[in-house]
Amino acid sequence: MDPMAMPQMMTRAAVEATQAWADRIAGFGTFLENPPQVSVGETPADVIYSENKLRLLRYRPERGAIHPTPVLIVYALINRPYVLDLQHDRSVVRRLLEAGLDVYLIDWGSPSQIDQWLTLDDYVNRYLENCVDAVRVKSGSSDVTVLGYCMGGAMSTMYAALHPEKVRNLVLMAAPLVFDGGDGLLRLWSRPEYFDADKIVEAFGNAPGGFLDAGFQFLKPVENMYAKYANFAKYAGNEEFVANFLRMEQWSRDTIPVAGETYRQFIKELYQSNKLARNELALDGKPVRLDGLMMPLLLLTGKFDHLVPNESTSAFLEFVPSTDKEWIDVPTGHIGLSVSSRAHRDVWPKVCEWIVARSG
Repeated sequence: MDPMAMPQMMTRAAVEATQAWADRIAGFGTFLENPPQVSVGETPADVIYSENKLRLLRYRPERGAIHPTPVLIVYALINRPYVLDLQHDRSVVRRLLEAGLDVYLIDWGSPSQIDQWLTLDDYVNRYLENCVDAVRVKSGSSDVTVLGYCMGGAMSTMYAALHPEKVRNLVLMAAPLVFDGGDGLLRLWSRPEYFDADKIVEAFGNAPGGFLDAGFQFLKPVENMYAKYANFAKYAGNEEFVANFLRMEQWSRDTIPVAGETYRQFIKELYQSNKLARNELALDGKPVRLDGLMMPLLLLTGKFDHLVPNESTSAFLEFVPSTDKEWIDVPTGHIGLSVSSRAHRDVWPKVCEWIVARSG
């Protein structure tokens, strides 16, 4: 080969590779602006209770024999709960059903402006309490296993501390519970000298879903705004990859606001004052005392969780007097706990075994 021809060939190859890449991503922006709809949250369920915007779902059992203690899933007030039932092979709901458990889930709905005055007390001691009682009536069980995810884990902890007689087991996934120390970026941004939750509530009434989502996106701007789309373009020919990508995009864009007063309380009393871990939190004058948490406790954390650093959840073990408590740290991120193939292969069978063993 003529050495003089090599640079020209390399240039031609680079041009061809660049053109191939351009052809692949042609129309990519339009595709992302108007992506095709994909099916999510398809596990059959019935609404057994509703109140205001809230719906309580009971999933239809897949097996005849059901363990006596039902499981109530409490998701965050941010985003939609179908991330726990995103697709058939990555559905926490289905894993629990396959284990023979009676599964319920709270869909909080989207608060309107008239809901801006709802407080944590309303969500914990009214809505969550009414859902627990509805599950107890439907199942015939005197108590329930509560599985709380993210913000829903913090609210589940408050509920269990206030109503321990109704909670047989407490499972907390990536739950923001302890805010004393740690270097999470979200916690740093929420410090009172940098962030004024009062002004957000005064300006908008409810904390807007788009505002919350933008904050989460900027925690990892390169990955969330560029890298994932470059990765999508790379694997755009793989139908399974595309379907999985679109499901996650649909869920992440399906943002909802958080009731203003609840948002104000959560930021000021948990993130900024660490009142739950310090036994200083009160809901409508009722002290939330952690010494009442004597039930079995299972903590799930993501080793690479950038939203809720795992020490914010794992450190909670030292505040809980229960003698039956366990911590599973999974090499994944915040959402990966519920949707990653690794979690469904390696972790959820163990979680189901843990719950079944303590379900009467």
